[in-house]
Amino acid sequence: MERRRIQPLTAMMVVAVGFGIGGWGLGRHATVKADAGFTATPAMQSAVQMQQAFGQAIDRVMPATVSIETKDAEGEASGSGFIVTPGGCILTNDHVVHGARQIQVYLPDRDTPYEGKLVGTDEASDVAVVQIKADAPLPVAPMGNSDEVGVGQWAIAIGNPMDLGQTVTIGVVSATGRVTGVTRNKSQDYIQTDAAINPGNSGGPLVNVLGQVIGINNHILSNTGQSTGIGFAVPINTARAVAGQLILTGHFVRGRLGVDVAPLDTTQIAALGVSVSGHPVRVTSVFAGGPAATAGMQVGDVVLTLDGKPLRGLDDFRNREQLTPVGQPLPLIILRGGQQYTVQAKTEPMPDPLGVKVATVTRRMALKYGLRASTGVVIVVVEEGGAAEKLNLQPGMVISAVNGQPVTDAESLAQAWAETAGGRTVTLTIDGRNYTLQR
Repeated sequence: MERRRIQPLTAMMVVAVGFGIGGWGLGRHATVKADAGFTATPAMQSAVQMQQAFGQAIDRVMPATVSIETKDAEGEASGSGFIVTPGGCILTNDHVVHGARQIQVYLPDRDTPYEGKLVGTDEASDVAVVQIKADAPLPVAPMGNSDEVGVGQWAIAIGNPMDLGQTVTIGVVSATGRVTGVTRNKSQDYIQTDAAINPGNSGGPLVNVLGQVIGINNHILSNTGQSTGIGFAVPINTARAVAGQLILTGHFVRGRLGVDVAPLDTTQIAALGVSVSGHPVRVTSVFAGGPAATAGMQVGDVVLTLDGKPLRGLDDFRNREQLTPVGQPLPLIILRGGQQYTVQAKTEPMPDPLGVKVATVTRRMALKYGLRASTGVVIVVVEEGGAAEKLNLQPGMVISAVNGQPVTDAESLAQAWAETAGGRTVTLTIDGRNYTLQR
């Protein structure tokens, strides 16, 4: 996204394909004809057919691709998005609309913007839904299946780089399941592409050669802020899972099975004594009373598949666990004692984070910094999106109890907070005062 505060790596670059753009009529109107007296070779004819295929794919998505302009306390910004319902729901990135006071949406066939309303946003996946009201049904971008995306497949990026408006770039899928660690997105499972991405294309669609959206363009790796051919997109299956809940409820609730797991290296996988696909994980702890415990899972179990699909490792396990709707049965194939078993576990809501980093208060620290309490934990950092931020808690405040349960260090705070999950009222004792919220 481009802002006069530029988001670090988000977007998509100016077109560099071998045919002209006229509106979005690439497939229908752009043609290449041999000059008089020249006969194109079979290879040339094949190239023309491929060019036409790209144009037809772009034709399917371009009418539903929008430009988004926002205003907030820091100034103006621009990004991209695409329409996913005839009624005007638009998928984009959270960071494109995060904190916006005004959202304006430009469709490719009109100069006057629509006023956009934020339906919901999920920072952890960097997915947001914006709603516009139109007089007639709007064109919708066809959805693909990101689970079927493979390395080497064509990738077409569409969006609004550098405020240029509708722009197309073409490349290939360079990798899947990428973890970059450079964004606020905690669900790290990106599609990597070399289709040029630059500031302003964040939120725009990444499309396959059939004109189906396979991802939401999200960020790049670059020392300059411009495209270096290493771009990343949120898989569309992830985005759709999140967006479905955002449209229905305005927020996204992650699920959990109630286990901690650890990755296995190649030596450990070989030692399992069975042929496995992918990269399974080993259960290191099972939460008492949780879904996994109820399903009979045990420490030491090796999870081979989740929902019928082999795992790609720890991050893949966590992403798929959290994206499973709460209460939905999730089948797992586990390996225990050389035997394979199938278990069914229904995910439960993942507790909302309190969203603080803390340090244990000592008498010496209390005297040195003039703290009101001599026990408890002092807030060092308030993280974005957590309950602490919503309560307007600040660094320097001291938490001494949760629901009357004394807090003495970071571990006891985390334990006390976890025990309040399930929609109950929570009382935090901070600097001698009680703060109440509903989980």
